[in-house]
Amino acid sequence: MEASSSNALVKVRKVFTDEKTPLTLSMIREKTNLTTAAISMALCHLLKQRYVSRILVDNHTYKARKNVWLYEYYPDRISQEKAQLN
Repeated sequence: MEASSSNALVKVRKVFTDEKTPLTLSMIREKTNLTTAAISMALCHLLKQRYVSRILVDNHTYKARKNVWLYEYYPDRISQEKAQLN
């Protein structure tokens, strides 16, 4: 495992706070140079802790999948009702 994966959660959170827009996993991978697995684990943690919500959107690149998740970060925990909409 590469050394940069050890702080994947910190790097993913920093990308969200710097960009201030919803991002897909591939957008985060381009900005952090982390592995897909490390980003996925960080997003899963943020999702369970209710700092991230996600919606399914059309993939504009059409490389492999028709739909991808678009993640939106919140600095404070979101409500239980909004978190369950995912």
